[in-house]
Amino acid sequence: MIDQFGRRVEYLRISVTDKCNLRCVYCMPMEGLPWLKREELLTYEEIAQIVRTMTGMGLRRVRITGGEPLVRRDLPDLVRMIS
Repeated sequence: MIDQFGRRVEYLRISVTDKCNLRCVYCMPMEGLPWLKREELLTYEEIAQIVRTMTGMGLRRVRITGGEPLVRRDLPDLVRMIS
């Protein structure tokens, strides 16, 4: 896939959650943050579809991010599916 500047897009960053079990001062304000509702987060199936579609378009790398991705219960399954 080529972006509007003619660069090849081979990299995808997916935020799998906004939740975090830490309170790092550089990331979490003292007043906290409102968490997204579960139905506002991408489901496993949605992430799988995005990765499959992008792989067919030349995707080579996926970066999993979020608040703290390890708080997502299906993360091991997501990593297996992506790899």
